[in-house]
Amino acid sequence: MNKSNLFGLLLFALCFVYHSYAQPTCDQKAEDVLRNKSQFQNFPPELIDELIEYITPCAEESYGKTNPSSAYAKGLLHLQKGDYTTLFGRRKELSYLHIFRAAYYKYPAAMLTHGINLLTNKYKEEYYINYATISNDLETLITQDYKKDIAHYILGYLSLKNLVSNDDFTNTNLVNKAKMHFESSNHPMAKHWLAIMHYFGYGVPRDKAKALQMLSDNDIFNSQTLKEYLQHQNNDWIPISAEERLASLEGYSTNYAPVTVIGSGKTTFQGHFIEYNWPATGVARYIPVTLSITVREEHDTYRKVRLELTMNGETLISDNDLRKNGTHNNELYINFGQFLPLRLPSLENMMQDHPDKNTHTYSIKRLSFKEAIIDGKQALIVKPAFTTKIVELNEEVHTPIRMVLYPEAPTATMVIAASTATDLKEATPIVVDKDFATVSPNPIGDQFNITYTLPRAVEVQTAVYDFYGQQRIQVPGRVNTDNGEQTITIDSSRLPSGTYIIQMTIDGKPYSKMVIKE
Repeated sequence: MNKSNLFGLLLFALCFVYHSYAQPTCDQKAEDVLRNKSQFQNFPPELIDELIEYITPCAEESYGKTNPSSAYAKGLLHLQKGDYTTLFGRRKELSYLHIFRAAYYKYPAAMLTHGINLLTNKYKEEYYINYATISNDLETLITQDYKKDIAHYILGYLSLKNLVSNDDFTNTNLVNKAKMHFESSNHPMAKHWLAIMHYFGYGVPRDKAKALQMLSDNDIFNSQTLKEYLQHQNNDWIPISAEERLASLEGYSTNYAPVTVIGSGKTTFQGHFIEYNWPATGVARYIPVTLSITVREEHDTYRKVRLELTMNGETLISDNDLRKNGTHNNELYINFGQFLPLRLPSLENMMQDHPDKNTHTYSIKRLSFKEAIIDGKQALIVKPAFTTKIVELNEEVHTPIRMVLYPEAPTATMVIAASTATDLKEATPIVVDKDFATVSPNPIGDQFNITYTLPRAVEVQTAVYDFYGQQRIQVPGRVNTDNGEQTITIDSSRLPSGTYIIQMTIDGKPYSKMVIKE
């Protein structure tokens, strides 16, 4: 037995012997247990069981209401062991049950621990996170002067990332609250996030140099990692047209136009996935996407459709129901549900402060569709309804994600009289396999080749985008005139190390490949 285990056993034995004469109160019993909570991980299972037996009568009296400190102690012990019980026919995690009770009855340590456990996945099961309750509990702890630094930090984080409201973006009031909470805390992670606010200009003038210095001065792993990452990235906001912004953001809720742009067969749209920053003051990503909606069955109140979404070189397919939102035709939706959500292709985490968190994967339970007119053209505006989950962080966020999509021009009906087989071949849209092109070398260096073969003359346009959707290279359009193998050589010497998307548009249809420059 190691020294920590022996120390814990001796200390508990001394407390038990003393209190066996002194008839300890439940508060004293809880104090006995909690005094050594930092050593629970070193205690043998037998000692944990003894401590659970010691504290259980107090913890379960009035379901934790009478002695919330004992309920909290019992919950921590069960968390160490991973114990379960059956309650009303359902399997329950004992740690969650008792810590929740203690927090409900406003025991300060439990209020803080329960919130942190939910936010950081410390429980074994996944639970609904009530951000409003966590926020209210933390505000209470601040008024009680209980661990204010960490409470301020968490409140600032929840406010900045808009986890405490139902708005699509972080409003000015929440941005200012986040700044106030971070500035009121000495917690290193509060300083970390305050630097992020300065770097991106949230609630303060944008000052990258000041932010990088703040990260440099904050001697924790997260800040040093983020500083190194940001120094090698172009994080300027991406310009988009005022019309696209208005239709996709401010004008979305007031748009009552009926959705007619989705046809009765297959309708294919080209456009962009747009990710605004939290306050929606800038565009963080502007990524080309292709969306096809194929109507397979028509019903009175819904359509059975196949959704095909191509983004960052990946194609997602979902068969689902396209329904009206209420009795009106001005908004349609697809409900993917909690258990089969639509998971978008993983995107690069724009604030990498840990090597294990270098991507963001958005998981969407429901998509809404509206029609708008942008620059005189019909457009389909797509947005997640309710919240979107960032899988890597287990966060349900209101990140203002949109897609602005334009229908492809329908192929005109051709009347061909006495046409030859060659004429018919020329009139047929070209179809190529998604892997028709080869990139070499990959990883790429200062120059790389794209080799491909197409069956006939067709226009080929090629562009290179970074992982934020910014176009970094545009190759002049060319017409493939030969049936044989073709090669495009691209100068990539000015590209920094990173992940890039090569998009080739063949006869008006985009194809994407992902490459890495080391």
